[in-house]
Amino acid sequence: MANTIQTKCCSRCKEIKSLSEFYKDKRHLDGHQSDCKVCFSKQIKKYHQTDKYKIAQKRYQQTERYKARIKRCNQSKAGKAKIKRYRQTKKGKKNHRKSAFLYRNLYPERVKAYNAVRHAIAASKLSSPKFLLCHYCPKPAQQYHHWHGYESEHWLDVVPVCKKCHNHLSQRRLFSIA
Repeated sequence: MANTIQTKCCSRCKEIKSLSEFYKDKRHLDGHQSDCKVCFSKQIKKYHQTDKYKIAQKRYQQTERYKARIKRCNQSKAGKAKIKRYRQTKKGKKNHRKSAFLYRNLYPERVKAYNAVRHAIAASKLSSPKFLLCHYCPKPAQQYHHWHGYESEHWLDVVPVCKKCHNHLSQRRLFSIA
């Protein structure tokens, strides 16, 4: 293997460059792409501006694979830090206020129930869930769950739960309604 090729001609710009200036690609005989890194990045940028790419991107964002990838990313330490930094920007604050406004308009009964529990904790009618154990598992509780629904007569009918159990209960409730 002493006679290996150290240079290659780019198929777009027609310049002879070293192999380090080409991305690796197993499909080619020499193991590198036919376009150099500079030409390839220009081609990708141009493609990202087309409608064909935008349609394909929207379609991909609706797949379960994409949603799982985003969920994994957001739950990682780096993802949480990125979200925290974004929420401190002007655009992040604006989007957070907008989504909070939409949530309050979509689920006014949930917001009222949450506020009733919050005021009951402040008035010492309910103890803080941080000092209690989860109703379903031995972990410390972090929030309350409205297990009878969000009607005004059930606002204080709550059980302390950890985040994991609360997410599980909320998902189960969503699927039982549908």
